[in-house]
Amino acid sequence: MMNARNHFDVIVVGLGAMGSGVAHHLSGSGLKVLGLDSFHPPHVHGSSHGHSRVIRMAYGDDQRYVPYVKRAYAGWEELERTVGKSLLTRTGLILMGKPDSQLITSTRVSAGQHMVQLEQLDQAEIERRWPLLGTDADMCGVWDPSGGILHVEACIDALLTRAVDLGGELRFNEKVRAWKADSDSVEVRSDNETYRAQRLVICAGPWCGTLLAELGLPLWVERQVQIWLKPVTRQELFAPERCPIFSWEHGVENVFYGFPDLGRGVKVAHHHGGPRIEPDGVNRALESEDIDSVRRLLARFLPDANGAILDHDVCMYTNTPDKNFLIDFHPQHSQVLIVGGCSGHGFKFASMVGELVWELFQEADNDSGLEMFRLNRL
Repeated sequence: MMNARNHFDVIVVGLGAMGSGVAHHLSGSGLKVLGLDSFHPPHVHGSSHGHSRVIRMAYGDDQRYVPYVKRAYAGWEELERTVGKSLLTRTGLILMGKPDSQLITSTRVSAGQHMVQLEQLDQAEIERRWPLLGTDADMCGVWDPSGGILHVEACIDALLTRAVDLGGELRFNEKVRAWKADSDSVEVRSDNETYRAQRLVICAGPWCGTLLAELGLPLWVERQVQIWLKPVTRQELFAPERCPIFSWEHGVENVFYGFPDLGRGVKVAHHHGGPRIEPDGVNRALESEDIDSVRRLLARFLPDANGAILDHDVCMYTNTPDKNFLIDFHPQHSQVLIVGGCSGHGFKFASMVGELVWELFQEADNDSGLEMFRLNRL
């Protein structure tokens, strides 16, 4: 007979960005919540590490995300007030590309539809404001003054700390091996114990495909490298008070981006373009091709940052075919909710994804925007 202490209202599997956000909100909603993670978050084994992620209103990826970004800003600001720690540094964001590039055109359309205040800049104005940032002669820019940096590990720590404060139970270094659902509950088996709950939320990031193998979801995991460099010259100009988050589209959907120096060096990375991998076999070493591809773009766009490599990190994007998330119930088990497939742009929503999960649990499904997250679109 199972120990009563192993019975919960909700079990959340995976405590990265999305899982920590879900555990936090559901714990604050009066539910008895258990969160399980194979490692001890914040950790470097999944997708939610690397010290910095962007939050922005300039959302050309898909304009339907903009209302959720607004909710996410409010969520992070409320969490900051609650924990008394800085989680978000506002630096502004500059997007650069040809006037007809996907990055520039879609961002302009999205901003117009949602009345987001952005500023259009020509090449001369970009270089006047930020002389560190190089642009091709035919490039222009879009300035988002609301853009900011979320401090990844601090954000996850704050969400999980508050989840515990609100009554949630978290168990780390405990890998989930299997789960099964019956007519009115779910059983989850880990390396250590077996648990039961009324509901299960699977937020396993790159391991969603493994835990949901029966669905054959079209998810694929991509290796992404982040590199920190020491500026060669004018190091003071890379301070967050003077340097924004920056991003160039330098070919069709080829995006290179970076962050100012937050004390670790200037961070740069490609957005997508990495190889497909298995999450348990990711190569975490910094390879020569990783370095060369970044050096070429630094020489072109940001030569002052093209100095010694100070550090690197390897994370994983879990991609869907259309780059939109999965937030939906399992098609055979209505008590199982899937939250994943964040495709490299999900972290900013961790502060409000728990609200969406709670609304779905309450059958308050009046948000037409959620259609882009449904399983049946795939």
